Amino acid sequence: MTTSSLLPHLIDELVKSFNVDRETATAQATIEDLGLDSLALLELITRYEDEYDVELMEVAEGQLGTTSTLADICAVLEKVLPGAHPAAQRAGGLV
Repeated sequence: MTTSSLLPHLIDELVKSFNVDRETATAQATIEDLGLDSLALLELITRYEDEYDVELMEVAEGQLGTTSTLADICAVLEKVLPGAHPAAQRAGGLV
């Protein structure tokens, strides 16, 4: 399995904004595994929409839920974010 270049950025955001334990935030961890709910997932998606000025809700709807893994979330983000974006790694997180 190939790891997404977005995974470190996603994990950083989960740690910073949702107090997720970095050790449990792996590519195969689900939103539920991390102790988060659908509202947290919605907030996370909204943060990416705001930062990158993209529409994620239509793409995410029906594809992501609390049983989605971080790898699943990265796959959806890569469909929409410009250049599947190495800038995320340089940015070190959302603003």
